[in-house]
Amino acid sequence: MTSRNNRTASQVPIQPSPNGRTTRGQFARGNPGGPGNPHAKRVAWLREALLDAVTEDDLRAIAKTLVKKAKGGDLPAIRELLNRVIGKATDDDEAAPPGLIVVRTGVPDVL
Repeated sequence: MTSRNNRTASQVPIQPSPNGRTTRGQFARGNPGGPGNPHAKRVAWLREALLDAVTEDDLRAIAKTLVKKAKGGDLPAIRELLNRVIGKATDDDEAAPPGLIVVRTGVPDVL
């Protein structure tokens, strides 16, 4: 898209505002951004501690328990197992019958 003076939008000079953003709302050059996530360091430490505490055998035992519960009809276990193994269903997956390939044409459906 070009403006009236034949410059593209990316060529228009961008002036920073007092809030550290450009006139287009982007962070201006030299803006350090925000403080980041104050909890990220603690979450990383906790995740590392958990990974150190859990062995491969522990995970196998947990997975076997989950599979056993799912086979026994435990709906939350079935859902968790399928979400982890196959992946969460999207809205399109839930709307289409199994085996049907959904093709988006851009043409509205007419019944």
